[in-house]
Amino acid sequence: MPSLRQLRRQRARRSRGGIALLVVIAAVMFLTVLVTDIDFGSRVRFVAAAHSRDGSQAYWVANSGMSLYRLVLMGNKQLGKYLTGSGKDFCEVVAMQGISCSDPLLSFIPFLNTGMLRSMLVSGGDLEEEDIEELKATGQATEATTDESREKSASRFGKQGFLDFNGDFTATVQGEDCKVNISGLATHSEPLSEDPLYEMLEQLMSGEENEAWLRERNLTALELIGNLADWVDSDSNVASGNGSYEDNLYSGLASPYMTKNAPFDSTEEIRLVEGWQDSVYERWGDKLTIYGSKKVNITCADKEVLKMMLRAYGGLTTDSQVDAALTALEQYKLQGNVIATCDQFSKALTEEQGITMSSDFAEKCTNRNTVYRVTSTGVVSNVNVKITAVIDQSSSDAGRVKYWLVE
Repeated sequence: MPSLRQLRRQRARRSRGGIALLVVIAAVMFLTVLVTDIDFGSRVRFVAAAHSRDGSQAYWVANSGMSLYRLVLMGNKQLGKYLTGSGKDFCEVVAMQGISCSDPLLSFIPFLNTGMLRSMLVSGGDLEEEDIEELKATGQATEATTDESREKSASRFGKQGFLDFNGDFTATVQGEDCKVNISGLATHSEPLSEDPLYEMLEQLMSGEENEAWLRERNLTALELIGNLADWVDSDSNVASGNGSYEDNLYSGLASPYMTKNAPFDSTEEIRLVEGWQDSVYERWGDKLTIYGSKKVNITCADKEVLKMMLRAYGGLTTDSQVDAALTALEQYKLQGNVIATCDQFSKALTEEQGITMSSDFAEKCTNRNTVYRVTSTGVVSNVNVKITAVIDQSSSDAGRVKYWLVE
């Protein structure tokens, strides 16, 4: 029978054995957590590095699309000068094909992407039926054409490997003179309702559908246009004439601010103006600009802007009159007639509808663009980078960048 001392030693050994087991379990758990954390951290850093790499590549791919379209804009302006100058005899032939004489290349190439470039440069311009169908369906070249385009000799640029890169870009362009330039509101007439630009904007918001839409939201054209004027004019009084101060519209907001009393820096800034958030901007924001000649290019203006011009300078008051005039213009062009200038626009309305445009129409109408908005989106893996630039060509063919945004 063991003695009392031996029993005490046995209990002590068992106690130390239990502690050692706990220490081992704790050590294993600690190492497991440590290794898991290191593995997770490594994966996060790897994904972040890959995302950063793809983002950088996507930016430069988008930048390539932007640079390419700037070259197109240079060629477009030079060709436009010829067609509207010494080459006027060719202008009618071009216009009969639905191509603008002032923007011939942009009418022919409204967008560019890598799929189009790969297909055209590999095939030499003679696209296969398979490539055409793939371009229509996805906007990209077939896999076979893409692989071929990556070969050094396929791009027709010698050994430069012009198309051997990862990612794709899509670039589009839009003339800012096709819209209504609201920057003139900074020096509006008093009262505002007698300002020519106000009259144009009011007509943009007129029509049965627009007027019903405004009534449902308890808004008026005078209020919305007046708020735009208040944002850019130099005084502190409300332009719509209710006698209050401009800043009262913004001082009660959760994050209050003051009217700018200076020109807009971008069209997106319009969203800061009271009443122009959300649905109002979505309805009319794409018809407005702060760039360009302050005239409306009737060769590229959309349907709503053309309606505005007809109401403001053609004396049309009802929706049916405006719709009939637009239909007549389309039929006039389908008969082989050309509408490439403001005079031809007025002549067509007179011949087809008996409408005489007012003398002010000539001061607000143009048939060319001076400023363009180019948007180029680069895609690498799952990363998209969009570059938006406003290019002013009013003083040079190369153009000057007035706005640059990377998203």
